[in-house]
Amino acid sequence: MIIWSAVVAGCGIMALLGRHAAIYRFGTDEFTGNVIFAIFFVLSIGLYCGFQSVIEEVFNRLSNAFRRREVMAIAETTTGEQIAMPTTEESSVMPMQFSESTSEEVCIEEDEVEFAEDTAQVNDSLFELLEIIEGMRHIRFSDGTEAYVGMDLSDDDILHQKAYDDSRDYEAELEEAYNMYVDSMTDEERYDYENRITRVKKNREYGEDVGFFSSVCIQDVHKNPDGTTLIEETEQEVYVTPDGSVYYLEDMGPICNFYEKYKDSIETHEEIITRKQQCDEAFNELKRHEELYNLEQVSFICAYITHTMEQFMESHELDKLHNNAKIWTVNPLAQFDAVQLRSNHLSKEDLKHLGYNVGKFLKLKGENIALFIKNVFAESFGTVQVGTIIAKLADRNPGKDRIPLLSAKEMNYLFEHYKRYKTINLDIIPKRLAEEEVKAKLEAAKKKNRK
Repeated sequence: MIIWSAVVAGCGIMALLGRHAAIYRFGTDEFTGNVIFAIFFVLSIGLYCGFQSVIEEVFNRLSNAFRRREVMAIAETTTGEQIAMPTTEESSVMPMQFSESTSEEVCIEEDEVEFAEDTAQVNDSLFELLEIIEGMRHIRFSDGTEAYVGMDLSDDDILHQKAYDDSRDYEAELEEAYNMYVDSMTDEERYDYENRITRVKKNREYGEDVGFFSSVCIQDVHKNPDGTTLIEETEQEVYVTPDGSVYYLEDMGPICNFYEKYKDSIETHEEIITRKQQCDEAFNELKRHEELYNLEQVSFICAYITHTMEQFMESHELDKLHNNAKIWTVNPLAQFDAVQLRSNHLSKEDLKHLGYNVGKFLKLKGENIALFIKNVFAESFGTVQVGTIIAKLADRNPGKDRIPLLSAKEMNYLFEHYKRYKTINLDIIPKRLAEEEVKAKLEAAKKKNRK
């Protein structure tokens, strides 16, 4: 109340000074001076109300600055009871210990006075500063735990945070966070988590043997009567196969239906490739066997010709005959070189027997055999017709034939013997025929006994 009285008085004095200056200094009339007085007075009161908190804070600070500080002296009695006594002189505070007596007199014993630990000493006993690293304090608490705290934190804040951390149940918090994490999962994620399944998304890469979808522009051209042309363009989806074939979407339906109907019986691309590889391997194996067989055939034919014709031909003519025989095994209708005989000791029947034996071994027809004989032995058969040679290929001249007529079976006997012994021996033919005859009789007897 006193403050407000002083404020009103001060504001009134300032307003009166303003009125006096307006009337006597600036020559205004009294009415205007009174108005100025009212304005100054109201404004002064308003300014004070606006800055009241600031003004009061300034006065409080000034009063505290000149006020004598009070301190608390703590004394302890002989019974252990502590007594706090206020005093205005900090330097005169003397910790004392009181003792109770029956006469209730207080005795002061300065030697047994106990000082209470201040806050800083208590904090120092709760933690110690180890070092300061990059603006952080490295401290160790009384329980042995260590921590890094900021330089701006007070000791009370540090102890408060330590007490809060010690009161937390980290296992319960961890379990709660785990339960929240599990509850937030979808059914698929929970199934994967419980079964320890990891899913990784991959983009499929297609090879060159897979087609692709694209679009093409279909044009529909219209000729207008006025001479102009209208072209309607339509984008249409298509499927392009690896070989470049294009299928429109309207074609895909029947294709898919056909596939669904016959997919169990249709071989897949992998099966076709596997089958082709197997066929290629079998063909190559057969080709190798055939090449080996052909080489053995050529070797046998040359050996047979040498055994049969060596005494009737010169060596260079015999080589020409060998070359003709090799060509004959590959191309029965090729052009052959004519050969010359050393003498006329061989009849036409002998030469036909030679061609017949080799031709039947190669499984050639009579026409091919006749052409070979006519071209190779042109000197003897130059004027003879091919048909005549064909008709008389198997003619015999008993007692005069130097080259015996052999069947394909008998030539195979010689071939098998040659593969084993690398020699031509015509004497094995009767033996093999006799063995075959005996086997045939035994088979017939077995069949008869079974009946």
